[in-house]
Amino acid sequence: MRDLAAYRLAEWLTATPLVHRLRRARNVMVDRIYRGRTAEGQAALVARLKAQQAPFVAFTVAFNLPEAISFLADAMARFVPGTPLVVCDNSTDAAARAAIAALCAERGLAYCALPPTPYRGGRNGSRSHGVALNWIWANVIRPAAPLAFALLDHDLIPLEPSDLAAKLTGQPCYGMARHADDNAAWYLWPGYCAFDFAAVKDLPLDFGTDTPLGLDTGGQNWSVLYRHLDAARLSLASRRRVHLQDPETGEAEPFLLTDGWLHVGGAGHRGGGPGALGRVRRAYDADPEGLIVRLRGETGGVGT
Repeated sequence: MRDLAAYRLAEWLTATPLVHRLRRARNVMVDRIYRGRTAEGQAALVARLKAQQAPFVAFTVAFNLPEAISFLADAMARFVPGTPLVVCDNSTDAAARAAIAALCAERGLAYCALPPTPYRGGRNGSRSHGVALNWIWANVIRPAAPLAFALLDHDLIPLEPSDLAAKLTGQPCYGMARHADDNAAWYLWPGYCAFDFAAVKDLPLDFGTDTPLGLDTGGQNWSVLYRHLDAARLSLASRRRVHLQDPETGEAEPFLLTDGWLHVGGAGHRGGGPGALGRVRRAYDADPEGLIVRLRGETGGVGT
């Protein structure tokens, strides 16, 4: 693995940074314009979070899968009942937005329909997620000022009791680290991470991608936060690849388990998100407490 100085020099020799700088300037402009947009119910949501005075709040970005939000909400109610879940809807499908809004109203979940994403048509999913998180950071988390907060993927399911707030003891952030392939940069995956608000409130957090360094959504925070931390001194999440048998094919279907949270959408599975989500949901409903025991009992490799 090359150090960052050598990596930067290799890029300059090919004039690659010029292209990256133009793209970055475009992305920053799009992000700033989007962050300035107002969402319906935005002020009420901030007021609600301030009034709750919850010591720890979880935020998830919904995207076209009401069943994912339903599953996440049910599992959190069982295993993480003390953590309020805020659903920020980045869906591009109007019917999905309506269904998610109705689901949240029925269950008493805090809900915010984000302004329409500037990245539509199924392209640039990472950038769409990044600008959504930046909007949430600027317009909800910062003004609400919770003591600590988590960012969770909408299809990341807790399978056992979890206390992410306790993981922040003595450190500014916690989560599942991802590393660049050919340099020393790293970042916390914004599908499973938590932050001490006081430690980051004055930082210009940016959950966009850092393409030059090969970092996906959340990678811009390498330069803002993570490069100033000693990863070796941080407590970070475990991760491993686990498998559930697909009852239709009999094949072992891979998923990512980080701590006690199962990520459905990251699997290279047949049938896509809704199909895999349904199969995991059926396994969960059959044995909510025992599923994690079964998954950990197998021989698994490190997840990616």
